[in-house]
Amino acid sequence: MVPAPAESSYLRPAFLTALLAAVLSLVVAAAFVLAARGSDDLSLLGLGRASVRTWLVSIGSGLDAGSVSIGLVPVGATLVCVALVAVIAAWVAVDPIEELIAFAATTAGAYGAIAAIASATTNTDGVSTSVVRAAFGGFVVGGLGGAFGAARRHGDGERLWFTSSDEVRIATRAAIPAVLTVITAACTIVIVLLVRHLSRAGDLWALLDPGTGGGVALAAGCVLTVPTLVLWTVSALIGPGFVLGTDTSVDLTGSHLGQVPGFPVLAALPAPGEFPGWVFVLALVPLAAGLLAGWRVDPGVRNGLGRRVSLGAGAGAVAGLVLGVLAGSSGGAIGPGRMAEAGPPMFTPLLVAAPVMAAGGAIGAVLKHYRGRRATSPPDARETRRPRLWRRHQPAGADRRLEES
Repeated sequence: MVPAPAESSYLRPAFLTALLAAVLSLVVAAAFVLAARGSDDLSLLGLGRASVRTWLVSIGSGLDAGSVSIGLVPVGATLVCVALVAVIAAWVAVDPIEELIAFAATTAGAYGAIAAIASATTNTDGVSTSVVRAAFGGFVVGGLGGAFGAARRHGDGERLWFTSSDEVRIATRAAIPAVLTVITAACTIVIVLLVRHLSRAGDLWALLDPGTGGGVALAAGCVLTVPTLVLWTVSALIGPGFVLGTDTSVDLTGSHLGQVPGFPVLAALPAPGEFPGWVFVLALVPLAAGLLAGWRVDPGVRNGLGRRVSLGAGAGAVAGLVLGVLAGSSGGAIGPGRMAEAGPPMFTPLLVAAPVMAAGGAIGAVLKHYRGRRATSPPDARETRRPRLWRRHQPAGADRRLEES
């Protein structure tokens, strides 16, 4: 009996993961549609199309409905889709996957192909989604979810981690706290603004009067919108800020917004006007995060200041790259007219964050280098003397008796 080729061991679980994840995503989307619109005015065909379009929009396909164009990627919904693929991948991949990268690539390709076919079959003259964007979004979501789920199930991530070069591991390990620092700062700002404007959000909710089922869908939509607001705040901390409509802007200098859509979570947006001068101090957050990345470069590396600085700058640049890509991809159109522009510019956050955080990483590496040299230098002669430990329960020594007299 001829054994099956080792290369095909990942094909079946990869295709099965993509298919089951797409079905599960459609089920979740259908539940959302039913909660938002109810079942009275929806046929089975209408429910199917609405569910498919909701899923496709959540992975970044966009939506065109006459004069209304939605191009914004709902980051929260995209994360839900990634989590669903990861759960299915961990369930399907019972046996260890020898070729994790091939498994993730195959899952990504299959998931993207399913998304493209779903987009093409549900497009009509009045409402359509982008087949290309659906395929690309499905590829990214399927690849990330498949890799994460299989790696978590069998610990293959550690195997790939330790097979990478020392420089990659050092820079990546140091970049993670820097990314989390900026995102945590942005989350804190969003939460504070939401708490301060809670009454305004309640007024918007009461004005919409969504009912029971609609309230559940609206609450889910608000929760899924929070990650987008966090990334917009990240862009503001980096520098470029974001817009919510043409001829508007929000950055660390002030808010220049017009009429905002009546979505409760948007109550967190700052009121129009200039901000206090101290707010501009928040611009130091990305630089401080880069400094943290450089500081956390492995102190065991002893190849001189130059290599440490290059690693610190690389770690800061990696953190800036991640933040810039995330912030830049969170913008897009959310409606007709002036709502055709929303969120940060696509490339500016990346072009600003990478060099700023790289500079911070280099500075942090220099500080860590000289701090380490100082820590390993011989102690001062005055510190070599025996310390005097005077305790109440100990008898007084001769030197203490002389001083007390």
